[in-house]
Amino acid sequence: MTITLKALRYFMYAVEKRSIAAAAAELSVAASAVAATIDTIEDELGLTLVHRRRAKGVEPTTSGLAIAARARLLIEDHQNLLSFGAELQGAMSGTLKIGYYAPVAPAFLPSILAPILRRNPAVTVDLVECDTENAQEGLQRGIFDAILFIARSAHAGIEVVPLCDAAPYALVSASDPLSSKASVTLDVLCERPLVMLDLPVVRRYYDGVLADAGLTPTVAATAATHEMIRSLVGAGVGRAILNMMPCTDRTYAGDCVCAVPLASDAPPLTLALGLLGTRRRRLVDAFADGCTDFFAKPGAKALVVG
Repeated sequence: MTITLKALRYFMYAVEKRSIAAAAAELSVAASAVAATIDTIEDELGLTLVHRRRAKGVEPTTSGLAIAARARLLIEDHQNLLSFGAELQGAMSGTLKIGYYAPVAPAFLPSILAPILRRNPAVTVDLVECDTENAQEGLQRGIFDAILFIARSAHAGIEVVPLCDAAPYALVSASDPLSSKASVTLDVLCERPLVMLDLPVVRRYYDGVLADAGLTPTVAATAATHEMIRSLVGAGVGRAILNMMPCTDRTYAGDCVCAVPLASDAPPLTLALGLLGTRRRRLVDAFADGCTDFFAKPGAKALVVG
């Protein structure tokens, strides 16, 4: 039986992208080469690994998913072997792929990555912002080496490393009467319209916090980015409930906003690092150590209120 790593890579890409054409484009080869490789692997193994769809799409069978998962491990082991020589010389190499579902990641992720990149010039970083489900699925499928996400609904098999517990707080404009208060209750906050961060997990969390308090506030606007919420608040459109914050009270538009502690017994959201498996590259472990070290330092407290 002769199935090469190159053939396994072709097959793995086709399964991950659910498309022969997309895999071929990613690999810079002809679609016919990917299709022929899949045929060869199926013939060698005596198994049906994918069902072909029109327009060169594929749907992997249960056997196909299992073979793709094993292929991914073999390919990663091969890549690790190639990187091992450079690592023996004291430097790490390769690409670190990180998926993150963390609205204020720009406030801390560069500080974690910068020392790794300075010490290891052969390392590159691929950062992908995504929702919590795509982050976890990407980790499990081998698309990401590590993820940052809200650990309220972690998938089975993912190692969850808690980094930071962030209690909810009120965000108001600098001209809002609440800006000078030591704290604010939910009912007082909701005396004016709210702007809501409308992202998976956190929107359900905020709706739950308000429902538990028996409140149905007027919602003036929703947005899918943390900074848009801050800018809407700064412009006086409404107030907001958030959990983590950047290290500045200025919005992109230059308006000032104020974070006010929320007098509520609502549980915090936990920002966590997600990892998979025990056979990890040294580069992944270096990133994990950087994350835990950063959030263990007093400076990380600037990202939360309370």
